Amino acid sequence: MITTLTDTTASAIDKKMIEMRETFGANTIGRVLTLIIISTGDVEDPLEAAVRASHEHPARVLVLDVDPEAEASGLDAEIRVGRDAGAGEIVILRARGDIMYSLDTLVMALLLPDAPIVTWWPESAPSSPVHDVLGSMSQRRITDAAACSSPLATLKRLRRGYASGDSDLSWSRLTRWRGLVASAYEVPPISTPKLVEVSGSAEDPSVVLMAAWLEHTLGVDVRTVEPAGEVSEGPSVRGVRLHREDGTIELVRTSDDSIVMNLPGDQSGQHVTMPRRTLSELLSEELRRLNPDEVYGEVLASAFSGIDDFGTYARGKPEATDRVLEDASTVATAAAEAVASQLADALAQRQAAHLVVTGGSVGTKTAAALPGALSSAGADVSRLHIWWGDERFVDTDSSDRNEVAVRSSFLEPLQEAGLPARNIHVMPSPADGMSLDEAAAWYGQQLDQAGGDEPFRTRGRAFFDVLLLGVGPDGHVASLFPEHPDQRQAGASAVAVTNSPKPPPERISLPWPVLNSSRHVAFLVAGGDKAEAVARAHGEIDPWPVPASAVRGLESTTWFLDSAAAEKL
Repeated sequence: MITTLTDTTASAIDKKMIEMRETFGANTIGRVLTLIIISTGDVEDPLEAAVRASHEHPARVLVLDVDPEAEASGLDAEIRVGRDAGAGEIVILRARGDIMYSLDTLVMALLLPDAPIVTWWPESAPSSPVHDVLGSMSQRRITDAAACSSPLATLKRLRRGYASGDSDLSWSRLTRWRGLVASAYEVPPISTPKLVEVSGSAEDPSVVLMAAWLEHTLGVDVRTVEPAGEVSEGPSVRGVRLHREDGTIELVRTSDDSIVMNLPGDQSGQHVTMPRRTLSELLSEELRRLNPDEVYGEVLASAFSGIDDFGTYARGKPEATDRVLEDASTVATAAAEAVASQLADALAQRQAAHLVVTGGSVGTKTAAALPGALSSAGADVSRLHIWWGDERFVDTDSSDRNEVAVRSSFLEPLQEAGLPARNIHVMPSPADGMSLDEAAAWYGQQLDQAGGDEPFRTRGRAFFDVLLLGVGPDGHVASLFPEHPDQRQAGASAVAVTNSPKPPPERISLPWPVLNSSRHVAFLVAGGDKAEAVARAHGEIDPWPVPASAVRGLESTTWFLDSAAAEKL
């Protein structure tokens, strides 16, 4: 039975589901979990996989089919029960426009009570699944790096944001391979290989994870080699060779259904049946064990080295330049003109431009000067997106909020000039009903959704076009303070900051990788009390004692200084 609801609400959907169960005699007693599928593309393949998997794992399946670009906001739903839902029940939620910015409240009323929650991203991946607003409520979080537009970059990003309970289908695709290799390894006489080769594309996440697993498990060198004679169709591993003293154990995929195995002293080419696994089989495996897959986490960490020195994100970019002006007002005017020109260029090249604004006296003055500068530059502000580098976690209308300081001078004039309200990405406040951690997770989700599955990068391409930053007398930027422990958070796209040395104590901030994902960076500084911090920031890149030293633009970094702030350069 399939029922469709248009322009509906979560409570109306829940009520309708109860009516349908009563009418058709279905119940939820046998449901073992809630599976949330977050789709940004075609929902049919993931949905079919979920229906097939439900025969082994009866579940309530919530499919979120989001369309952030829709002109009007709203929610449609399709409810399937009985034969049309396999052994479970399905709700397809088609969220349009602003509805997608509150996905957690959307699904809350539809979750099965006292049942585990699994969230699956079939063709995209958040920067840190555990920090996603839906991922944070889930026992298991499943991604598929191979289905993303940049598989290896996505896998690296997942490593940075990994938490216990994360998994990826690129790892599940290796389950049978790992079992076969483990069996072949134990062919007597058992000995540790001198060298291991994994055949497959170096850009395939499963190949990378296979090589990392063998290296991590055996403690030997593992090389990835391009396929030579093996079956060339399809992704994943094509072959594994264990080079031992007594000869080579060779496992080679020759078709979608079988592997040929050659052993030392036996080159007869034994055929082992091992079909490529379907999406539903991979999903079923993931749902079979809801406890964390710690081996995946260890292998992921082995595959990609972690970054302990956050100055790495700023190195290797063009050197910063200085513009010294008379006072704070001339600093703001000059910065606004430069930023407007950069944004106009960005809009001429791309469909949208992204600007990160900052607080502070000079930041507020610069924001006030931007509407006029953007108009003079001929920038189409209807395609501009506004973000914040940090925000104080205080009441919505508190004068402490950076957003409040620029509402009338910056946001309202831009809206009058055509900036859509939905393009203004304000950081949450306690009035939004979120804790500090939830608010940071929510903002990180907005960043991830705006960038699709394109990871934040420090080289090659950047997400933001222009990043504005103020600098404190202590050298802090955004809400990353010198020698403060929260400065070391780098796994999520937005992080919570507590016990800030500068009141108010609770804040939300963009972390190092995200701050360093801008084409152009503009530091806005005025006042002699900042001169020492400016001088130190012009020295060696060292984020722990001098945060301002560790942010660089991919194309340019400019310090807009008044004469007092520049006096120690």
